[in-house]
Amino acid sequence: MAGDAILKQPSETLHRPVTFNGVSTVTALHSVEVAARGLVAGAAELRVVPQLFAGAVTLAISEGSDGERYLITAIADDAEGQRAETELEIAVIDMTWVMPDGGTPYLTIAEFIDRFTLEEVLVMTDTGKGWIDRGLLVGALVNAQAVADAHMAARYAVPLADAPLIVKKIVGDLARAELYPRGAPDGVDAQAKASMRMLERIQSGALPVPSATVPAAAPAQDDILIAPGRRGYPDGLKGY
Repeated sequence: MAGDAILKQPSETLHRPVTFNGVSTVTALHSVEVAARGLVAGAAELRVVPQLFAGAVTLAISEGSDGERYLITAIADDAEGQRAETELEIAVIDMTWVMPDGGTPYLTIAEFIDRFTLEEVLVMTDTGKGWIDRGLLVGALVNAQAVADAHMAARYAVPLADAPLIVKKIVGDLARAELYPRGAPDGVDAQAKASMRMLERIQSGALPVPSATVPAAAPAQDDILIAPGRRGYPDGLKGY
């Protein structure tokens, strides 16, 4: 059976070494087959080019359609002539996103999936089609980053040039909780509340943000000097 799915951008080419259970040296590669799960109508084929060199197999994996998942099955012989089989599952996902103002994300889609697993992200965002709803996911990440910036702006220049791990965790926890429209499970909700408390401590100055920059002070305005003097009147007012 295939293990955890391997993430791939549609335009990316992966060079993936594959292993066959208990086989240290592969002497012949019999076949490599690719089957799409049929999640995306009219999905492009996943292109897989195998290479056998020095007893090891590497697959060059390219193309495929955003949202589709593909199962790769490879069959090979070992040095004793025994046949072995292995499977890989590839999830093709467009993982690029930016903030509405063009700003850099603090947490990428790949990092979000790595933190919470592909299966949970599917549960949170699947609208019945069997794949990640990218719009829902990006919307939650945008909202979470905006909340983080609103709190950090009290102490630091935002957006941050390089988000540290603590900020990545906060954005991930807030976005994850938002993706449960009927209410986040207890553990997820508790983590989101803990992250909000972290933001409040950052806002108050109790929790520093590594590598964050304090905003530059506004330039001082020149003082306006008022010199004392006498009030002058026209000559016609003398004597009054």
